[in-house]
Amino acid sequence: MYPLSSRELEKLKKALEAIYTVPFIDDVEDFIWEAIFCYVKNIPLVDPLTNIRKKRLFDIVDPSTSVGWSAKALQSGVDISRHFELVIQRADIFKKSQELGFNSLSVASPPEDLGLALLRHWYGKVYEDAEAQGVTNRRMCILVKSKDRKTYGFLEEDLSDYEPPELYWIWTNETKTGLQGIRKKDKFCVFRWYPNQKQFFERFILPENTHIFSIEPTRLPMDEVVDLLLSQLNSTA
Repeated sequence: MYPLSSRELEKLKKALEAIYTVPFIDDVEDFIWEAIFCYVKNIPLVDPLTNIRKKRLFDIVDPSTSVGWSAKALQSGVDISRHFELVIQRADIFKKSQELGFNSLSVASPPEDLGLALLRHWYGKVYEDAEAQGVTNRRMCILVKSKDRKTYGFLEEDLSDYEPPELYWIWTNETKTGLQGIRKKDKFCVFRWYPNQKQFFERFILPENTHIFSIEPTRLPMDEVVDLLLSQLNSTA
């Protein structure tokens, strides 16, 4: 894990409080979370208003350190040791079976073959995008939000890099609607894949040293926000 400094944690709280004052913003996710993280870490922001953003894995890249982050934000309970999962990729391994080194794949294939194909599919994307984006240190930055948006957990860690022997794969049940990738050393399910939707999930646990904190989201009136922003804009013109 990469804990925030006290100054970075304070900047994160302030940014969240500021964002929620704007009644035109419904939640902190996607680009808004990326922008907040760039502010917290003092990293140059690639603004989609003025730049064409390519669909690459690493939403944020610090060119001075070659660190890249896949930024994720999700609603969940914010408790130590709570499990949660995130969609990391759409993985149609049946369609791409030959590209992945198999003659063909289906739900009738051995689970270990399906798991190996999923790892090749996922890590192929990881390594390809890391090279294209100049990333040598691959990480995730995750913001976990309570339903009322008052409590938050922040987690930054290295992007997982599992070797096939570290996992075993089993179907959730006899209907074969979900495939699980289980970490052998502690029997924790680290991956899920659903063949119908082709969605590939990675699962996490909030560790004991997770930054957990609270804020009081407060909305300002729309007219007040618009007038304030336009006044600031005019004063700098």
